[in-house]
Amino acid sequence: MPATPAAHPAPAQTALAAAKSLFAAGGPFALDRNPVLLLGPAGEILAANGAAAPLVKGVADPAPDLAAAVASARNGSAGRLAAIELTGADGKPLSLDLTLLPCAGDGGTGVLLLGRDISLERALRGALIDSRQRFKELIDAAADFTWEVDAEGAFAFVSGPLAMGYPPADLIGRKPRDFAIAEGAEMAFHGDGPHGGSEIWMRAAGGRPICLLVQAQPLSATGTFRGARGLARDITAQKARETELAEARHRERLVVHLLRSLRRTIDPAEAIATALNTAIQAVGADFGRVARFGTEGAVEALGGDTTPADSILIQAASQAPEGVAMIQDGHRLGLAFLCRHDGRRVGLLILWRDATRGDWLADDLFLLGELAEQLAVLIEQLKGHEQLKHLSTTDALTGLLNRRGFETTLARVVERARHAHHGGALVYVDLDNFKQINDRFGHAQGDAALIATANILRNQMRARDPIGRLGGDEFVAWIDEVDRAEAIAKAVALQEAAKSLASFAPGTEKPLGFSIGIAMLRPSDADSLDALMARADEAMYRIKHGGKGSYVVVD
Repeated sequence: MPATPAAHPAPAQTALAAAKSLFAAGGPFALDRNPVLLLGPAGEILAANGAAAPLVKGVADPAPDLAAAVASARNGSAGRLAAIELTGADGKPLSLDLTLLPCAGDGGTGVLLLGRDISLERALRGALIDSRQRFKELIDAAADFTWEVDAEGAFAFVSGPLAMGYPPADLIGRKPRDFAIAEGAEMAFHGDGPHGGSEIWMRAAGGRPICLLVQAQPLSATGTFRGARGLARDITAQKARETELAEARHRERLVVHLLRSLRRTIDPAEAIATALNTAIQAVGADFGRVARFGTEGAVEALGGDTTPADSILIQAASQAPEGVAMIQDGHRLGLAFLCRHDGRRVGLLILWRDATRGDWLADDLFLLGELAEQLAVLIEQLKGHEQLKHLSTTDALTGLLNRRGFETTLARVVERARHAHHGGALVYVDLDNFKQINDRFGHAQGDAALIATANILRNQMRARDPIGRLGGDEFVAWIDEVDRAEAIAKAVALQEAAKSLASFAPGTEKPLGFSIGIAMLRPSDADSLDALMARADEAMYRIKHGGKGSYVVVD
């Protein structure tokens, strides 16, 4: 059974609003002893915690490096300032390690400044630099653990309560390669060549992958390797933030690419396909589709792939106030967005991906919401495009194909007939003695007779056989997969049905009727489409000059 539709998510909150909410009473920033400050898009102070007074003064008249870092963050680039010097609330010098993060909001991009008081750390570094023991403590503060490997490359010493999630005693005697994910990563612990100061991926306790920044120095500068010592810092969270930032930038590039592509694409159907492919790439979906609501709420596919669970998603999205629904169907996660235009629901964006890739992110929902708005416009444009195409190929009076529309359709069906090696018949129908209706009863009566003729042809032909009005009182039809005898039988039936047209010309000497010219297409016929139509013209010429009210077949 398909999974029950999940509850729709809350509207995506901007990063700027989310950051501001963390300063609320009892919030993490309010309780933080380090200074935290939030600047708005125009540089105004939106929020600050109790320790941020020195930082508030610092940004009021910033040093060049701080001003440049704030400007860079407002443009979307995270940054870090090490050991920025300020004046504390007590008038004493204050050293901060400052991280600046961009926070996008509705009115622009703000900047979140996260300070870490390193005044004591700097003082300790100056006071204790000459002490080996104290130097070790300083190193421990700068790294997650320190280590030393022996001549065999095995850990001989590991500091700290935990290293990669293991107690130090569990690592002694084991080699870094026992924990390395990539082959050769253990060479970072030798401190030679390009491996000095390397970022390497290791397998921590429980199999969790972590990224370590390893800095090493060999115990012997020359000769045989006798071991090495160094520092290791867990930078997994930093790498994750960098990855998230890179993904966000990738999504931004995709949106820009989408908008540029849509501006260059004239055909709405092609633009919809471009938008769907962009959505799939942007959120890492496996496949998806775009659909629209047709008459009486029917859902019509406009492109992409479908699954049986789509119907559950469509129903859930249609009932959700925000028009967003998520479900899990087996190993897949599904997501549907309603596309609305002027408040009307006009279509749907549906995406699926493997559930092992995790839930849909708030960034995914925000991006897809933007794409859904673009798709709504494209779906409306496609509707107008189709209406114009219909008008350009349809006879306004009878609703049949006009000459242009019929000839385009005829080329397609004849090519299909030849490819399938079966025959057919091209039938020209001329309404005999039609002029007398217009002359005696007026054009309204003549139009009614033409509409009645169109209805006779519709009733006599199959739904798959195209019918057209060439102009005036001339009509044409293609009958697929018939031989000569079947075509003649159809002509006789048409002439019998035409007797009902007598009511449009009461009291006239010449009755209304059909003259019918038929050109046969045999399975082996290699003639061109023009040749087939020429034979139909020839058949009509013969019947017109040989007496009306009959039929002629030209093989």
